[in-house]
Amino acid sequence: MKNSYPEEFEILVTLDGTDTQITVKPDETSDGAPYFICDLSGNTITQLREETDGSWEQLWGKLDHQAVTLIGKAIKHKLTI
Repeated sequence: MKNSYPEEFEILVTLDGTDTQITVKPDETSDGAPYFICDLSGNTITQLREETDGSWEQLWGKLDHQAVTLIGKAIKHKLTI
């Protein structure tokens, strides 16, 4: 069953003191678990998923834990408004 997320959406997060606009493209694994592909200026910077405990895990990319958490919270906020 396909998730009901928008095809893609924008979030604004502050990374290293700079307001950064990230394009988020929801997708899902073969078993239906959602994850989020995050692009900056047309380049994928990370892929994230929310764990059952509410924390965010980086599936691909080299962002630090703080950046992963900030982006994850922004994704969650955008999807709940």
